Amino acid sequence: MNELSIVTLGHIHSDAIEPLTPHFSRIEQLVTDLPARVAFADKRAELNRAIDAASSDWILILREREFVDSPLGAEIAGAIAAADAWGFRIRVVPLYAGRPLRLGSDAGELRFFHRRHLLRRGELGVQGTVIRLRNALQARTFDSAEEHRAYLSKTGVPHSVVRRMLLFLRNARTFDGNTLRYLWIEAGFDHGGERASRPQ
Repeated sequence: MNELSIVTLGHIHSDAIEPLTPHFSRIEQLVTDLPARVAFADKRAELNRAIDAASSDWILILREREFVDSPLGAEIAGAIAAADAWGFRIRVVPLYAGRPLRLGSDAGELRFFHRRHLLRRGELGVQGTVIRLRNALQARTFDSAEEHRAYLSKTGVPHSVVRRMLLFLRNARTFDGNTLRYLWIEAGFDHGGERASRPQ
């Protein structure tokens, strides 16, 4: 069986990677103090150090609140066995109240790669073929609309009605009710006009 090193940005609970365990003889987790939503290019030195400390050749990068499900875990293991590429882009699907948010297309970013092919500077990349995996990471946002409202009531930034409407319309390109509810609350239309950005 293969080995895998997981570099985490922020805290990742063991449940978030449990679907990987049937496919690997050893899984190593390297926790960094990097902010969960940081752009990789902005912190390449710190990221390179974490990757260099890994004991496995294959590296998976996870951000706080993200988790791997069973189909993605199987696909990651299969990608190593197939040896079709040295890097893999993975999409992230944010979950709101337990359901996916429909916030537009996401090409994904390089999250899974063979470290010997890693390019050391600039944007995270590898020398060789890069493929996008079919399955996506999932990321928890809020477990309920009530939790979302409570968060914004504490951390929200006041905006005018016009500004709130523009924030809503900029992203409201879906007929999915769950996503529209998220955008409506996030824009500040039902909690006193406050709005705050939270990583999705």
